This record gives sequence, C-alpha cells and structure tokens, in this order.
Amino acid sequence: MSYYSRPHTLASGVTITLEPWPYKAFAAGYADLRTLLKAFRERASDSPDQEEHLQPLLDRVLLAAIPSDEDRTQVHGPDLPDLLQAIFDLNRVEDVAAKPLGLYQRLLQAELSTLETHPTPPEST
Repeated sequence: MSYYSRPHTLASGVTITLEPWPYKAFAAGYADLRTLLKAFRERASDSPDQEEHLQPLLDRVLLAAIPSDEDRTQVHGPDLPDLLQAIFDLNRVEDVAAKPLGLYQRLLQAELSTLETHPTPPEST
C-alpha cells in the first residue's frame, strides 16, 4: 500500500484498496475513465454502439485502480457508482481537467495583454 492508497468499502461491507494512477500511466487512466463515462452516457441514450466497448473499458479502469486480483473479485455491479466516484476523486480528475484549462486561459490573457501594450510594429518593405 502506497502513501496515496485509499481504502474503499464496497456495498457488501468488504473493504478493498484503491491505488491512484501512476504518473507514467495517468494519461491512459484518464482517457479510459473519460471514455468509460462517455460510453455510459451514450448507453443511457440507447446507443448500442458503445455496448461492446463498455466491458473492456471498465476492466481497464478497475485494473488500474485495484491492482489486487483478490480485491477485484469482490467488486459487483452495485459497487460501480460509488467505486467510479472514488476512482475519480482519488485521481483528482476534476482538478486535472480544470486546472490546465484555467492556466491556458490565463496564458492567453497574458499574451493578449502583452500584445495590447506592446503592439508588433509593421514590417517595413
């Protein structure tokens, strides 16, 4: 168990250990979770195209967050809503999504401000 590990109690009362995505696998974990949540949304909209992709995505998301085979065998359907929320929170997905966009917006504003105060002189020909 690492410093970042978190216990999570399943609906059955069994407690498993969740691990955050390591730095080297963060982008893949983020992409898989995002795609999984999108697939659930599309499935709710009666889009059958996502059905075949749902289980492999779910498997990858759970494997990344629950490294213990024994812990993963304890997970059942009723555990998924709270478990996905716990994985989302453990990896600070909301912060990871929002913070870079906010920083990018600040960068663009700084560049715009710089251009307004120091306009580029026209090139002489």
